[in-house]
Amino acid sequence: MTSSRRLPGLPKLRLVGRDAPAFRRAVDAHATAWRAVGGGELATDWRSLPHLQASLLHGGDLAADLVLVPADWLPALATSEVVRPLADVDLTPWTESFAEGVTYEGEVWGLPFHDGPQLLFTRRDASPPPATWDELADLAAAWHSDRRAGTILAGAPDGHSNVYDYAAQVWRFGGDVLQPDSAAARAALDFLRRLVTTVVAPQAHAMDSNASGAEMAADRVTVCVNWAGYASATNAAGVPLTTAIAPGTTVNAFWALAITLASDHPGAAEAYVHHATSVAMDLCTTRAGASGARLSTWRDPGIVATHPEYALFESAHRASRQLPRVPQLPAVVDALNELVDAVVWRGEHREPAIQQAQAAIDNLTVPQQSAPKHREFA
Repeated sequence: MTSSRRLPGLPKLRLVGRDAPAFRRAVDAHATAWRAVGGGELATDWRSLPHLQASLLHGGDLAADLVLVPADWLPALATSEVVRPLADVDLTPWTESFAEGVTYEGEVWGLPFHDGPQLLFTRRDASPPPATWDELADLAAAWHSDRRAGTILAGAPDGHSNVYDYAAQVWRFGGDVLQPDSAAARAALDFLRRLVTTVVAPQAHAMDSNASGAEMAADRVTVCVNWAGYASATNAAGVPLTTAIAPGTTVNAFWALAITLASDHPGAAEAYVHHATSVAMDLCTTRAGASGARLSTWRDPGIVATHPEYALFESAHRASRQLPRVPQLPAVVDALNELVDAVVWRGEHREPAIQQAQAAIDNLTVPQQSAPKHREFA
């Protein structure tokens, strides 16, 4: 049984999302099951992450009933009246960090679709796995070679993994991502720059998160912190891998399926959201190569047997932290994206870039954020 909210004879729906092979496979599988229960057709439009952001937040071309987006964007999409809230949603099937991530101003704006907490990946011959970021840097330096990079960072200036890597380091040094003009931010930038110039392959500047995962699967990385979803492909490729909880605090980043305010078929779209995030379809998401988001998937014996990294997901999320839950977040990320690209990847002078980023964030009048809910691991 795929969903308890089936509606027969539903109209054709259109979904717009980020282009990623695992997303395509998962949505194709969901759409097939949707048709089988009389749900109608689903058309898909897959876009690069910058193109998707422009379409949703900067007045670009968007004609869709459903959007598959980073949950970080939901406050901005809600405030801009791009998406509509869901009614009568029970969020208990998902971890607390996900429930927090899809809720804004007391409303639920989407449901978790794809997870993949950041985990620590270490080649078994380079064990023991590092317990801190400094140990990771030392291990990467010891094993770095022309054949296999010490570590990998996704350097594509798309505001995704490059900014998440920065946020994790800022928090490690006791800082706030809204305050790039700080000692913690300087320490974070210096640490990342050191990695990039010593133990990361130069071509990583052009890699998005998907490409960084492909580097792992191609056995061109010794140790790294990366998205959990890439463990499956790496294991399937026969790379001897040890998976563990990442050092310190990671970013609670996941993807949500939401309904557009412009949809002509909101009832059908909401039925599809519940279908695609149901128990059965969440398992299907995992089998398609993405990462299911429900607690039931993470605890499923069959999934854990074939994807042992899922046994770490609940602990990983307890060690995670939300980015600021504010409508200005996409613009904040744009400023941080430029800061990280300029200092970490292009090697430009740090201070002018910091002052430019801080001025941009200050001009957004972002409200102060409360302390994170989730505890941090040592």
